Parts: sequence; C-alpha cells; structure tokens
Amino acid sequence: MKKILAILTVIALMATFCLSAFAKTNLDSMTINTDQWPSNSAEAGKLKVRIDPGDKLYILGWCYSLDAQLERIVWYVDGGDEQACADVYRDRPDVAGVFGLDEEVGIHAGYGYNDQMMEMLGVDTLTTGEYEIEIAAIFTDGTEETVKEFTLSVGDGTPVVVGKNNYPKTLNVELYAEQTTGGVEVEELDDGSLACVTDEDTDPWISIPLDLIDASIYSSFTVKYTIEGNMHGNNIYLKDDEVCTDYSPNVGTWTQPFMDGFEEKTYEISTSFPLFEEATLTGIRFPGAAPGGTLTIHSITFHNPNGVELRSFDADLGDALSYDQILVNGESYADGNDAVIEKKKSIDGTAGNINTIGFYGWYGNANSETEAFGYSIDGAAVVYGDFFFETESAVTGLNANNRRFKINVDVSGLKDDGHEIWVWAKLANGDEVKLDRFDNRGQDGEKDREIYVVYNAPATPTEAPATATPEAATSEPETTAEPAATEKPASSKKGCGGVIGGGIALCAAAACILVLKKKH
Repeated sequence: MKKILAILTVIALMATFCLSAFAKTNLDSMTINTDQWPSNSAEAGKLKVRIDPGDKLYILGWCYSLDAQLERIVWYVDGGDEQACADVYRDRPDVAGVFGLDEEVGIHAGYGYNDQMMEMLGVDTLTTGEYEIEIAAIFTDGTEETVKEFTLSVGDGTPVVVGKNNYPKTLNVELYAEQTTGGVEVEELDDGSLACVTDEDTDPWISIPLDLIDASIYSSFTVKYTIEGNMHGNNIYLKDDEVCTDYSPNVGTWTQPFMDGFEEKTYEISTSFPLFEEATLTGIRFPGAAPGGTLTIHSITFHNPNGVELRSFDADLGDALSYDQILVNGESYADGNDAVIEKKKSIDGTAGNINTIGFYGWYGNANSETEAFGYSIDGAAVVYGDFFFETESAVTGLNANNRRFKINVDVSGLKDDGHEIWVWAKLANGDEVKLDRFDNRGQDGEKDREIYVVYNAPATPTEAPATATPEAATSEPETTAEPAATEKPASSKKGCGGVIGGGIALCAAAACILVLKKKH
C-alpha cells in the first residue's frame, strides 16, 4: 500500500507541476574485479575507493531524462579526456513506471545487469597514485549529468605485510558537517572547529563523515569539545560501509557514556561500540546542545596504539640531512645547496618534456637506523622503495647511521601546476620522518634544506574527443528494478536541470526511491 501511495504521489506532483527539462542519474552498485552484483556493492556510496594496479571496476544503475534518452555512460580521470565503458545497456520500463513517466523514458535507461555489470574500461591501466574520477551520463540531446564523483586510490602493487604498525599512531578527522537536523546551524570556525547552534526546540544532531577508518587498527577515538548550555540527552552513533550504513540504533550503535560536563572524552570502540570493533567506519553522529545552546567540536582523533609516528624533521631527536642534487629525466638539473634552493620551488614541465624527477642527498638519525626512503606526491600515501645509494665515508663519518638516497619519481601522468613531491625516511624505531628541515644558517635568502620540489605539469586538455555511441542491449528487459543507491540530483553545471517544479519533482522521486529496491 505504501508503494502505491508513493507512486500516486509522484504522478500527482508531476501532473501539477510542469517539467520541461529534467534528468536523473542513479548508481546502484560498484564492484571491484567482479561483474556480479552485489559483491562489494558498498563501493557505490564511497567517496574514496581503493584498488591495486590491474584491478577493474564494474558499475550498475539507471539514468533518464524527460527530453532525451540515455546515449552512453562515460568516465573521466582528473577532468581529462572521456573514457569509455563496456557496451552493456538495457531498457528499464520499471523506472518509467515508478516515476509515472512515459514508457519511452525507460528505453536504453539501464546500464549493467545483475550478472553482467558494466566495466569502466581502462581502470586496470592506471598506475600508482590518487585520481579524481567522475562517472557521467550523456544523453542523445548532448546534455550530460554526473552519476558519481569519487577519489580512486591505486596502490603500488608491492606485497605489503599489513599490520597495525604499518599505520600512523593518530588520525585526525577533517571536521565538516555531512548532515544536520532541522534547527541546527553549523559554522566552520577558522581553527577548523565546528560550532553547532541549536536555535529551535527540536531533536538536534550533527553528522560528520569519516574517511574509511579501520576500527580493527584505530581502536579508540578522542573527542574534544565545549558546551554552552545543556547537552541534548542522547547517545553517539557510528556507521560503517556494510552493516550499519545509516546510524541505525537497531544494530548496536548506541553507547552510554554521555558527553555532558566534559571537555574531552575518549571512547574504546570494543567496549562502547562493540559492533564496530572490526568495521570500516564511514561516519559519526553527535547529539547537539539543547535548544538555545551550542556544541563546538574542536577535534576528533582516532588512535592506533601500535602505529608508527609520522613526524617532521627534528634535530633534537637526532635527525640530520643534506639535499645535494635535483635530477630531471635522470640528468642533473641543480647541483649544490644554492642551486637546489633556487630551482626546487618551480620545475617547469608544462611542455610535456619531463618524465622523471630525481632527488639525491643523504639522511640519518643518531638513534635509529633508516629502513627505507620514499616519496609522497601532493600529500598522498608515502611510496617506499629500494632508494638507497652508495654512501661515502665522508657522510658516514658524521654519523654511522647516515645513508645516501637517490629517488626517481615518475611524473609522466601528472597534469596542471603546483604538485609538491616530498622525500620521507622510515626508521627502524617506527618513526616516519618528513624531510622538511628548514635552516637558513643565519643567512639571507631562505637557505632552507627541505627536500621537496614543486612540479608544474602539462595542462589538462580542455576538450574531450567524441566516442562511438554504444548500441542498446538486445536482451529482454527485466521486470524488477535494481536496488537504488544514494540519490543524486541533476547537476546544475551540466546539461538540462529542473525548471518550474523541478525541485519538487526531485523530492517526490526521492520519497519513492524505495520502490526501485530489489527484493532479496
């Protein structure tokens, strides 16, 4: 009966309000290395997806427009050229029926089947690094709508012994509001805090996203906060990417220790949130202040008791280094301290003539041996490798632990200006040290010793070439719709958007989206 009422509501709204241009996209499932739904279906809702080199991605969903039919699904890497997807399309008459639309809307509206999902062609060719990915729907009238945007992290492919000591001791959460209840106003303060003001007599909540935190590694977290007024009487919730995807209290997400009267609270996940002891966390929700009050969240820090210490260069801890040479395409680009300082802040590769950038120097710690050297690009995970170089006695004579390094970084896949590449060292005592020593030796001109470069890569192409239009699938259409994932309204920056009544129709569509969920 509820489904019938939802459908009637949509039909009534669409009959009342004129929609001259409106498009809708939906990604039901995304899987890694399998085209069978629903394996790894939680990937569809993630803001960051992690794969290894050579892995493939498969997708499944539906799109429609009131003005045109779906022509093809494409994807983009870092805003670059259009990438194709496999030719796996079908009619979705159920989509048109649920939304009370003409049957033509469902023609060629689906991409992927339960047992033959659509492959994003070329994902398996991506090299190590992080990429900004956009999946888009292109319609026959030339308009385009975003299906999903996410960060794709591709590992280095090297076998890694995964253990708790492979991760930092602490992990600070970037604070921003993912969701609030009515009557709660959120202000992002200059110091990164969130001030949540409850201005109505309501049930106040503030939800903050977490970037896939592994609770089996980060076993506790500390919240620092202040309260003006009284705390709303309720509990803290967590959610993960598999079992509890929406802060449901029915699956053990309640925790009893209230925050009232404190300014700092530490929670052991195993005791306060036992359901999530082995989970991958995606969000945390707090009750706000009572009406007329303010809850200010200053920080949320997750703790790994067995983790490594990520730190900056510190001479007081025994660190010493020298940055002697920059190499471009294997050849000397800057020799000696003054030349390195002059050139490291801007290396011009905009002509597309640079494939590798190299670092040559030495580092050592008086209290611990160096296990490996590595590099990071734009703050991404450090890539460690076999970068030791023959060390002369003049260097080891200063400290027996000093070691030469020579690191060549592949930059051929980078686009646009301003990429920072830093050198790191991993010590036997568990420390990972960013080689960011700044020491002007009392001289003018900032004689810094920080081991990094700023690389300006070729610009991203502004126009994407046209690709062939895939033909519609010849298979018989299924009568049951796929499970609907998170709704995504039509993009205002591309193609056609809703005009008169468009926003109301979108709300009505969201209200009945459960009708499209597949029964199991």
